[in-house]
Amino acid sequence: MPITKITSADNWELTVPGRIDGAVANQLEIEILGAIRAGAKEIFINLSQADFICSAGIRVLLQYYRQMKNNQKSLLVTRPSPNITSILDMTGFKDLIVEGNRPTT
Repeated sequence: MPITKITSADNWELTVPGRIDGAVANQLEIEILGAIRAGAKEIFINLSQADFICSAGIRVLLQYYRQMKNNQKSLLVTRPSPNITSILDMTGFKDLIVEGNRPTT
């Protein structure tokens, strides 16, 4: 299933279903870059329908999380499925990139 996007002003939501393997990670990167070029200030990656994410997918999320943060914008994972939550927790990134889990600064 393809990545779907919903845009509202400068907010974008990208919903990624199924397995996020190398090919899907590449497609996600293309979609994120398109959102950035279009001037998105907030990008939400909805992973409620995803059941796996490989290291390439995690790299894409972290790379653009940092890029957006450095430009005073945000990229966050929303509604991760239990499998995605478990993977992000194991890698130590859940508290960094999942909406609602980030520590206040």
